[in-house]
Amino acid sequence: MPRVPETSVIVFGDRHNPIEIFTDTIKALAASGVVDDLGMSDQMGGFFPPMLWTPENTPVAEILPDIDSHADGQAMLAYAAAIAPGAKFSIMTDSIRRGPAELIQSMLTVANMTEGRVQYHIGGGEVKQCRPFGWKRSQGLARLEDLFVLFHKVWNSNAPVDHEGHHTTFKNAWFGGAKRFRPKLWGLGGGPKLLDLVTTYCDGLSVATPCVWATPELAGEHIAAIREMLIGKARDPDEFEFGICCPVLLHDDAEVVDSALDNPLIRWLAAVFGRVEPQDWVKVGLESPWPAGWNYYMKLVPGDEPESSVRDVLFKTSHAMADLSTFHGSPSEVAAQLQRYVDVGVGWVQVIDYLPLILPPEDGQKGLARTLEMCTILKAGPQ
Repeated sequence: MPRVPETSVIVFGDRHNPIEIFTDTIKALAASGVVDDLGMSDQMGGFFPPMLWTPENTPVAEILPDIDSHADGQAMLAYAAAIAPGAKFSIMTDSIRRGPAELIQSMLTVANMTEGRVQYHIGGGEVKQCRPFGWKRSQGLARLEDLFVLFHKVWNSNAPVDHEGHHTTFKNAWFGGAKRFRPKLWGLGGGPKLLDLVTTYCDGLSVATPCVWATPELAGEHIAAIREMLIGKARDPDEFEFGICCPVLLHDDAEVVDSALDNPLIRWLAAVFGRVEPQDWVKVGLESPWPAGWNYYMKLVPGDEPESSVRDVLFKTSHAMADLSTFHGSPSEVAAQLQRYVDVGVGWVQVIDYLPLILPPEDGQKGLARTLEMCTILKAGPQ
């Protein structure tokens, strides 16, 4: 039997926009019948240097003066749960910017609101979310371990919790006994330490794709290795879930897509996280546009990038890199590309279509319909 994944679509809240835009999008996705999970992203700001956010690069800049006025992902998650009762939700966040007590309380609250239909995808953080606001990105994995350990202690105990962690100490910490529904806890990212934590404490793992899992074959190898890690820890690998978070460019006109690959905003995204570890470009015969040792989650604060550096990186980021950094094409073509990952063990597919960001408004407004068409085809399985 062909594997059929759960589908997820990211919905951003922008504080420039009236709330009705977010509301209408959430309601449309929840009513579609082909989107299983409504995704939120807990971001302080975007990936683009201010110098690139211009009408020359995107018509949206005529409407939104910046792309960094992100709504609070946790607040939008709660709001979405209220306007789409019965839906399932996920949120991507990190272990740094909210303490374990506060985040665990939020998790238990939203799980109660949704009767357990929520996944928290939590990683070690990005410097652009941390350093400008007084947090240390270098503490990410240690804080992630604190959070995972404390979540399990709180969930599995009917008494106050004591724990001395790397950065957090609980002493007689009592959350109360109301734990009607358990939220799903997923890891977000990769690396040996994170994978050790995820296979010890989590219900699943989500990975940026093709940014990390560049091919279905590579994904299959990693999934097999992680399943072996789970077995080694006396866990049932069939109860562990694998997901991919995918940038896509959806359009029926191949020329529109090909032109988008040369847009400075799309090229910048390719440069920044087309490969999360830029040295991986050498595996396909391409040269990284960044110096050795650079990666976005440890180095990138868009507002700090000198204009000369931005121009240099864009010059070095080729059409071929942009081509390999997203899934793109018509809804049916992209569904076929994603199905190959499903076939090797991926059970949850989340997409964000960046193409409406640079299209004329009348065409960009059709982006949601194209996303729903892609989800419809993916849910139907191979034809």
